[in-house]
Amino acid sequence: MIRYQIRSIALLNIVNDVKTDRLIPDAYFQRNLVWRDVHRKDFIETILCGFPFPQMFFSRGKIDLTKMQSIACIVDGQQRTAAIVDYIDNKFPVNDRYFRDLSETEKGDFLKYEIGVVELDLENDDPKIIEIFKRLNRTSNSLTVIEKLASEFAPTEYMFTARLLANDVDLHDPQAKIVEDEEEDWRSDPNVPEELLDWARTKQSSKFAEICDSLGVFTEREIARKVHLMYVLNIMSTILAGFFNRNEKTTSLLEDLKENFVNKDNIYDLVIKAFKFIEELKLDKYSFWTAKANFFSLSVAVARAIEAGRTLDLDATRKNLTEFAANPSTDYGLAAREGVNNKKERQARHQYIADLLV
Repeated sequence: MIRYQIRSIALLNIVNDVKTDRLIPDAYFQRNLVWRDVHRKDFIETILCGFPFPQMFFSRGKIDLTKMQSIACIVDGQQRTAAIVDYIDNKFPVNDRYFRDLSETEKGDFLKYEIGVVELDLENDDPKIIEIFKRLNRTSNSLTVIEKLASEFAPTEYMFTARLLANDVDLHDPQAKIVEDEEEDWRSDPNVPEELLDWARTKQSSKFAEICDSLGVFTEREIARKVHLMYVLNIMSTILAGFFNRNEKTTSLLEDLKENFVNKDNIYDLVIKAFKFIEELKLDKYSFWTAKANFFSLSVAVARAIEAGRTLDLDATRKNLTEFAANPSTDYGLAAREGVNNKKERQARHQYIADLLV
């Protein structure tokens, strides 16, 4: 039985705890921020009207006996807390008024607003936290398939390799390391083995996010919902196991390789080289080859060519790709527009692109 306490906490106290790192909003199991402006504004308006909203869930964590304080984390309520902090920091208006535009009475009422909180008596490495998080997110804005997979398989080598390639983990941030002192670090997943983190720090940094941003492959919201992570997983899985429908092989490989991914060095280095070659092609933003289906197939084809020991000619390949994009075949065009994630369409695109790489 999980021990917990239900109480009301003033909004101001929650904001102060977040800003002083006594309450961690972005714990290791949390999703990225996905609320649109309309959601944030509607939520803030609820508070301004004095209306109630569902309880938040916090986990108290350990008590630091030296500093005589505890470091808690948000289990459910991250999006709402972020909206509150951003509104107070005047990052967006509600009904054409920023927080600074409110009267003194309105500001006081807003900051004194009482928020219902369920405080769980759990530490950061307790597996019950992730299970509670999943159950609380079975809502209209529920976790996507990849968000669930990223949470479930976070400590495994296959998922971690994909996250490293997708720039979904920051190894240069000291808060991304597993700390050894008494202070608990909620942002670091305690289930990721230290040797896996050490391995990751020896690898060349991926430029995937930078490349995709410069080419317009993913929207900001897609990245927030980890669409790019599933994309990288599918690239890895295709290189390893051949073509498949949608995410089928990826989900099975996550399960099969959860204990040990012996090819992680080869796959990581191979995908890094493929991304580097594509970056050097200097493709135009929002162009034919930066459409998701085409960029996926191009990444796989380049990786496979490099894996086969081929030395690709950058200028000749760029010329071929440019000419093909100007007048693609009917078959390719169909495979790039309809059923793009089916095995048959992926194979069709690959056959054409493989011939363009020289």
